[in-house]
Amino acid sequence: MKNFKWFVLMVVTIVLGGLSFPAYARSAKEIVTEVDRVSRESFSSTVQKMKLSTCKYVVKKRRMRCTEKPRVKLIESIQKDMGKNNADSYSIAVILEPVSDRGIGMLTYDYDAVDRDADTWLYLSALGKVKRMISSSENSDESGSFFGTEFSVEDMESNKIAEYTYRILKEGTYMKRPVWILESVPTAKRARKTRYGKAVSWIDKERFLTLKVNLYNRHGKLYKQLTMRGIEQIDKVWVSRRMTMNNLSTRRVTNMELKSVAFNMEVPDEFLTQRTLTDFAFRERYLVNLRKHIK
Repeated sequence: MKNFKWFVLMVVTIVLGGLSFPAYARSAKEIVTEVDRVSRESFSSTVQKMKLSTCKYVVKKRRMRCTEKPRVKLIESIQKDMGKNNADSYSIAVILEPVSDRGIGMLTYDYDAVDRDADTWLYLSALGKVKRMISSSENSDESGSFFGTEFSVEDMESNKIAEYTYRILKEGTYMKRPVWILESVPTAKRARKTRYGKAVSWIDKERFLTLKVNLYNRHGKLYKQLTMRGIEQIDKVWVSRRMTMNNLSTRRVTNMELKSVAFNMEVPDEFLTQRTLTDFAFRERYLVNLRKHIK
């Protein structure tokens, strides 16, 4: 199930992309490895604002319609790769709107080492407390949710290639693009930590982008569907302006819209700490400069 870190956590919203490569015969693992390489080399940091809208839905006349007023959140996130000799990635996301949720934040340390799970902390501004989050399969959908949306904390983490086995199911087209359709299955060790039994991904052959992912539960039933739309290049990085996570189990959907973004900014290491979650003045001092470059 590699290719989940389309958001960089986020987050949360960058689609894996980069240069074009010839679509000659490749193994499934070689394709996944290439997507991972392109992603790592496309940018070193991101600053972005995104709008997340979540609602319960019904399908009428083949169209999805909300049955309630959507819950809308505006989120600001910053991510940084820690260096050439350190493949770890640190990120922070903070809610800007609505006012009732303003200041709630999440800090994630995503480690490259296969034997080390990501660390995630959630800051509840109303309580002034930071708590450690656990994204394992033992959690309910709500407890493992990314800010109350249908994206889970696990979805926002970077999955490690060695923790999955891969195979090409077939080749075809999707959204008028030539694609490989790959199946990813967690190893026995990874299976104990994930709620997903497998994933099927549609990978753009020419741009090495993930265009769609079907996520299955442990019993082999289709659980969630992730789709990407509005794909464009910004500063030579492929991004998806719109992502949709459809939870077929709960009949709830989250639409994620990328409002603005900037790449390869200088992000100090001290910014990506718990102090940024809890200290508004400290956080704003850095964000004033970073926000000048987003578009």
